[in-house]
Amino acid sequence: MVEEKRNHPRKTQNEQVHVDILKASNETIDTSVRYEGLMKDISHNGIRLHGKHPLKKNATLELMVEFEADHAKYNLSGSVKWVTETTEHEFVAGLELTDKDNTDIDKWHIKFS
Repeated sequence: MVEEKRNHPRKTQNEQVHVDILKASNETIDTSVRYEGLMKDISHNGIRLHGKHPLKKNATLELMVEFEADHAKYNLSGSVKWVTETTEHEFVAGLELTDKDNTDIDKWHIKFS
């Protein structure tokens, strides 16, 4: 059994979302990467990305998250807590969002509280 490590409950979302990596603390991460697809796992302080591009554990990322349905955009900052490669050679990564100035974390907290 896997132990839950989040402090906030996950919200089930089946919305189409686009996530652009704007800046990364690790130069080996391609900042032109866009993750697209259904967002299924979001919490007050976390987001899970699934795509074809690897992320490095402990990297700090600046993201632009856009929900297609209402075109809501969130400028966020987070740290990669874990990364797993799937059998289809795609990558799943868990990010912990951080309270950082000049981000939309307060709007995010309102949407996902």
